[in-house]
This record gives sequence, structure tokens and C-alpha cells, in this order.
Amino acid sequence: MATIDNARSRYSTVAIGLHWLIGLAVITNICLAMLTEGLPRDIHRAAMGAHKAFGMAILALTLVRILWRLVNKVPPLPETMRAWERRATRFAHFLFYVLLILLPLSGWVWMSAADRPIDFFGLFTIPAIVGPDKQLADVLHERHEMLGLTMLVLVVLHIAAALKHQFIDRDRLLSRMNPF
Repeated sequence: MATIDNARSRYSTVAIGLHWLIGLAVITNICLAMLTEGLPRDIHRAAMGAHKAFGMAILALTLVRILWRLVNKVPPLPETMRAWERRATRFAHFLFYVLLILLPLSGWVWMSAADRPIDFFGLFTIPAIVGPDKQLADVLHERHEMLGLTMLVLVVLHIAAALKHQFIDRDRLLSRMNPF
């Protein structure tokens, strides 16, 4: 059983907090978008209001996380990881950051083009980023849903990989992001 040195392999408390906060917000947003389809219009509309607000929060938190990552070292991957796993890990993390920015941005532009304001949890309204444009709104609606499905697949793969490392490889990789 290969292990990693816990002292130099853990992410910082800030990075761990941002990881779990963003992760829970993303999973909540996926559920709000997918599980409220077909519900009564007022319930669906309320869920989509929360979905939009969470999206803007995810964007802000992601920008903070990127800034944090630029000035703080990332702990090394276990030496026992195969080269293809290292490449896959780096690619998956890069794709996460791309999606964590593009998904909220596409939703923001979509709502702006559709002339639907984004209420941020009743605190304030997010200003429109573009003017009303039905054709742009239609295109971004499709793109946003495609990006959302890509995020869903990536989240499932990320969780599966973490569980594989914890229970099959037993390399304690999961301890890097354990908030406890």
C-alpha cells in the first residue's frame, strides 16, 4: 500500500474550503437545473432563480480559487501514480477551471441576451453583460446546457477517481482535500 507524506501533500485550508464550497455549489446547481424540470412553473422559476445566483457565486469563488492557486503551491501527486493518471489529473483540473468559468459566464450572457435579470439571493441584481438578443440567447441556452452536461460527467469522473484512489489504490490521495 503506497502512501503520501501528509504534511507536504495537503492543500491549504483555504484551498480545501474553496474546493468543497465550489463543489457543493456545483452539485446543487446541477440538481436545481435537472431535478426541477417538469415541476410547476412557480417552483421551477424559484429553483432557477437560486440556480442563477449559485452560478454567479461559483464564478466569484472560482476566480478567488484561481488567484489563490497562482500564489500557493499545489501539493505533489503521489510518486506511485502512473504517468497517464498524472496527465489525466492535470487535464481534468484544467477542464474544471474552464467549465467553472464558462458555465456561469454563458448563463450570465444567456440571461442578459434573454433580458432576464439575475437576482443574487435577494441582495442585488447582477447587471446585464450584453443587450437583449433572442438569437444569441437561443444559442447560449444550448451551449450552457451542453457545458452543464460536460460538468456533470466531469464531476462523476472526479468522484469516481477519488474513490478509486481511496479504496482500490489506497494511496491516501483523498486526504489532500479532506476538510477534517
